[in-house]
Amino acid sequence: MRKTTLGIIGVLLLCVFLSSAVAFGNVKLSLWSGYPEMVPFYEKVAQDYQKLHPEVEVEILAYNLRDHEQKLSVTIPTDTVADIVEISDYAMRKFVEAGFVPPNPPEIDAMLKSGSYSQFAINNLTYGDNTYGIPLFRGRQVMFWNKAMFAEEGLPGAPTNWDEVIDYSQKLARYDEQGNLTRSGISLRLSGAGSGVAEKWWFWLYPAGGSILDKYPDGKYRAGYDNEAGQEALKLYIDLVYKHHVDDHKIKHDTEAFALELTAMFHRESWVVGYMQQYAPDVEYDTAPLPRYKRAGTIENLVNLHVTRPCKDPEVAWDFIKFMLQPEYQVYLFETVGWLPARDDIDYSPVYEKIPQYRAFLEIPEDFELYGYEPIACFDEIMTRLAERLVDAFLDQSLVDNPEGIAKVIHEAAEETNNILKENDLYHEE
Repeated sequence: MRKTTLGIIGVLLLCVFLSSAVAFGNVKLSLWSGYPEMVPFYEKVAQDYQKLHPEVEVEILAYNLRDHEQKLSVTIPTDTVADIVEISDYAMRKFVEAGFVPPNPPEIDAMLKSGSYSQFAINNLTYGDNTYGIPLFRGRQVMFWNKAMFAEEGLPGAPTNWDEVIDYSQKLARYDEQGNLTRSGISLRLSGAGSGVAEKWWFWLYPAGGSILDKYPDGKYRAGYDNEAGQEALKLYIDLVYKHHVDDHKIKHDTEAFALELTAMFHRESWVVGYMQQYAPDVEYDTAPLPRYKRAGTIENLVNLHVTRPCKDPEVAWDFIKFMLQPEYQVYLFETVGWLPARDDIDYSPVYEKIPQYRAFLEIPEDFELYGYEPIACFDEIMTRLAERLVDAFLDQSLVDNPEGIAKVIHEAAEETNNILKENDLYHEE
């Protein structure tokens, strides 16, 4: 990873990122977030900014992610949205394509392309000749594993491949006298609203050799999972839930389960480290790269800041954002909230030397691939529809040892994906 150095580069970056000292007059800005855990960070930055600009007040409001996205769907087209919004690039794309979001001003476009951000970020925030928004943080997935539970079974560490996932999760699961699961060996995302179920399944689909979409040289797409990879990824879930019974729908899941030590392992983004610091500081755990199969990789999901069309003081709004993106606050975000900052030119090693569970998010193995949401407006619809089908499939015990049934589920889901692409003139024809 490139690191900030002294000298000319450091001076240039300082000039780019430091807030101006000019007075703006009395201004009130509003910022909406889809991540409630981000509120203390935003409030800290707003308080520090107000020390330099006492005439500027920033109001922070946060909602859970699905409510936030639904709220934006109503308020962005009607120009009743906040001055600044935080949103993933995949969810914002449809508003950009519809012309509801103004492009970045020249100085923000230059900042995005200054070398502080990856080419992946630049590509995902480019539409036509313009860029839209600037990244604040990003999601990468790793495996969280309970060290005490693994030691109890004599296991060397987190599973590195699918065979170990199946083996370890059986050794780690616990049951009562009636055979009810009391501690899952692994916690899978089996239900939930929105696209999250499909995203979490994608982390198993990708190592199997598939993806949600395959992109062709003409810039169009087809479903990338109507194949052996898609079938294997679904079979893995079905086997873990029903054949091996190391997870089920009745037990707690995800971060809450891990914090309560009701699961031995699960995969999620870096914010879980901050959650564990606050709610489960005594749990002994670590993180590791996601298990390999035919290949290895993890997602890179950007969450960006945009100044909206109805903002009356866009100059002030962008100045506040630039202030927020200084190295001081990027490090503060990582250490206190847990989300991985999006700037690539900062040395974050002091953070993971203090909190070693962060190391796996930044020290990516050389053969590990980063992939992400396709920058097309209909991608969120594709993921949401796929998630609905997967939720139903995960409830279907008849899929155990039923390759024909699994193939049928995957094929029908892929047909729906391709139909959405056709409706948006994005389907690759032979």
